[in-house]
Amino acid sequence: MKKRLDDLLRATVEYCFDAGLLKRGPIPEYVIEVPNNAAHGHFATNLAMTFASTQRRRPLDIASTIVDNLKDEQGILESTKIAGPGFINFKIRAREWRKLLVQILRERADYGRSLAGQGEKVIVEFVSANPTGPLHLGHGRGAAIGDTLCRILSFCGYRVEREFYINDAGEQIRFLGESIYSRFRQIRDPDYPFPEKGYHGDYILDLAAAVSRDLDLETLDREEAITLCAEKGKAIMLSEIREDLTRFRVDFDSWYSEMDLHNSGLLEDTLKAVRRASYLFEEDGALWIRTSEMGDDKDRVIRKSDGRFTYFASDIAYHLQKHERGFTRAIDIWGADHHGYIPRIKASLTAHGIPEDWLSVMLIQLVKLWEGGEEIRMSKRAGTFVTLRELMDDVGVDAVRFVFLTKNHESPLDFDMDLVRKQDSENPVYYVQYAHARICSIFRKAEAEGMVLPAEPGDLLGGLVLEEELDLIRTMSLFPSLLRDISLTLEPHRLTYYLTDLAALFHRYFNLGTKTPEHRIITSDSNLTQARLWLVDGVRIVVANGLRLLGIGAPEKM
Repeated sequence: MKKRLDDLLRATVEYCFDAGLLKRGPIPEYVIEVPNNAAHGHFATNLAMTFASTQRRRPLDIASTIVDNLKDEQGILESTKIAGPGFINFKIRAREWRKLLVQILRERADYGRSLAGQGEKVIVEFVSANPTGPLHLGHGRGAAIGDTLCRILSFCGYRVEREFYINDAGEQIRFLGESIYSRFRQIRDPDYPFPEKGYHGDYILDLAAAVSRDLDLETLDREEAITLCAEKGKAIMLSEIREDLTRFRVDFDSWYSEMDLHNSGLLEDTLKAVRRASYLFEEDGALWIRTSEMGDDKDRVIRKSDGRFTYFASDIAYHLQKHERGFTRAIDIWGADHHGYIPRIKASLTAHGIPEDWLSVMLIQLVKLWEGGEEIRMSKRAGTFVTLRELMDDVGVDAVRFVFLTKNHESPLDFDMDLVRKQDSENPVYYVQYAHARICSIFRKAEAEGMVLPAEPGDLLGGLVLEEELDLIRTMSLFPSLLRDISLTLEPHRLTYYLTDLAALFHRYFNLGTKTPEHRIITSDSNLTQARLWLVDGVRIVVANGLRLLGIGAPEKM
């Protein structure tokens, strides 16, 4: 409906241009939104106010010009009013909302799908955990956000590739090998030293046991043993990460190894390209890049004095390689501690002629786990953090994914274990899923009473006259535009807000019948019953589509 209103407004403005009522020029960016106060109408726009500076007229005068010349050829508007400093409020005719319900019922699983992305090729890199330990809650939150964003982008017509960058080249892999080898030696020699930067937690003991079953570490030279422990340990941890992500309903199109990047020669090629652009200089035996000239707060080392490349050098080469693969947009999802890394990466890409807006970075804030009013800090297996696997084991995948998406990624998140174990309206995922299950129950009851819906609603929907019924349709109408907005703003948490609001409207509508029998969905009036069944079927479709995009099940019974 927002799209139809937008088309109407644009046609009106073009008419005003042609008629000389407005000075021709670019149409400024404006918004069409749902007013907070329902009395103000179904939609409001600031179009007249955005025109004020270029038209050199009062917004109220511009609003009057637009309203007096509205090109409502299809007669979708019931009323139009000018409010405040120049807002225009609209009410849509009830018949148009009923037509929209028919559209939902016809499109079903495709309702909300669009071609907004026009096939644009987008790469989304997320999780990218070091293969040195199990996934923690921060990884899980990034996985839920990244996967949901990919689902929505694909649904909106983008060609999306999901990528996991494996950080398998660097000191952390060496420390993993030392940690495993030390734990193996400590089995017979408890006093054998553990590396200062080693990895703790019971999982290292598990890795030591697994590696020693395959290798006779006793007979190997220490350095050889550590190298093999690192290789074997990395492979085992990467396998566990894959298993956890699959269980979390997150799949990747590609797993990009940093080690492969080093071995491919891309790092040296990148250095040559940066050197040709005159952005490299040597100082204190190290090689630096002049990122300060491109917006960074200082210059950065990309090759140390000992000849080893920094992570920054790898990341430059990796992002340049993404661009060379033909992606017209790149989205990275990183931990909150990478905030200072964004300008230097963008600066290095700018040095290669890549527009700054080619790369978007989402920073994931921390997750705190609460139970019994106290924060849970320790994991039995990881030693220092609670693992994603432990959380899934405790409360289930649906609850974890939903709660991880209940706040903007830029805000810290408190995960209340007690809350998501409840089977009532306080549990956010239960509340939404129960709307779907309750509608399925209504249809089972209707079927048991011999009620069968015709192939098409026809004129039956004219029986939907309650304000609560039209409110449900109006809320469902926002679903497609919401998804398009999310694909632009990269705010997938807005979908959980939307589904919660839609579920609340449905539950309130259902509860009308507990007080007033004639407001029940299944009544003695066959035509009215069918109309209301069509209505709640529409709700079921939208809830199911939304839950699917969140990677969450839509149960038929609860």
